[in-house]
Amino acid sequence: MKETLTREGIEQAMEMKTDRSRSVRLTEADLLPGDHICVRRKGRFYTHHGIYMGDGKVIHFTGSIREKIDPEVHETDLSTFLKGGMLRRRDYKEGLPVSETMRIAREQLSDRSYSMIWNNCEHFATYCVTGKKKSRQVKRVLSGLGTAAGVALLVLAGVVSSAVRKS
Repeated sequence: MKETLTREGIEQAMEMKTDRSRSVRLTEADLLPGDHICVRRKGRFYTHHGIYMGDGKVIHFTGSIREKIDPEVHETDLSTFLKGGMLRRRDYKEGLPVSETMRIAREQLSDRSYSMIWNNCEHFATYCVTGKKKSRQVKRVLSGLGTAAGVALLVLAGVVSSAVRKS
């Protein structure tokens, strides 16, 4: 699938992107290509993130068992991304142009450098939109547990996740 965006369409999408300031519940009809979307999985304590590419497609880190076993950046359909959860969009006051967001997301396809601490699905989506890798979830864990305890827990989780992937 090759998607063509007009300059006018990109500028219009950017205007809409810069006007948004918080996460809201959505339907697919509300999405624009280049949107950072997320879903809180039913019964899970985490939120999964990706980039909406248009035509019902999302690029995101995915793998088996809660996206943690052999994670790789893939393009999937929106329903596979959502897995029955509530669609949300992460909104930014400032972001990269839509064409740049989509280019970055496509360049990451097949990337396998997942790290729960340094390069998770939220880092991926935030990087595509802003050029900076950040994860609110990781930050919350670190501040909630205290920096030293939080880092130790996340490092341990990363080591366990890496060992499981290798087996």
